[in-house]
Amino acid sequence: RGYDEGEFFQAVKGFEDIPEGGERCFRCYRLRLERTAQLAKELGADYFTTTLSISPYKNAQKLNEISEELGEIYDVKALPADFKKREGYKRSIQLSAEYGLYRQDYCGCIFSKRERERLNTITTKSE
Repeated sequence: RGYDEGEFFQAVKGFEDIPEGGERCFRCYRLRLERTAQLAKELGADYFTTTLSISPYKNAQKLNEISEELGEIYDVKALPADFKKREGYKRSIQLSAEYGLYRQDYCGCIFSKRERERLNTITTKSE
């Protein structure tokens, strides 16, 4: 299944103004990870995980907690991870530069994008 904007907005309804890293994000994690667990089950995978934990803005503990719950529901093992550990985030920046990969400065949702744009505007004005 592709990205369903309506499904996302329904999942985070009422939490639109919560800053990045709060309940809105946790609802988004659940939505994304549920799709991942479903697909892992369909494909007969032994495990599933997410790369979201590479971000310093993402709560690896919450991602792993949600993954464990969904793993039990879909009968596929969750592989707990915190990819920012042991300088993982720094290494991801190095590899992105080396391979010319695009890196955005927000998580991808419209609310995070607006928050980042607002912060960039404030920073630009104060310089």
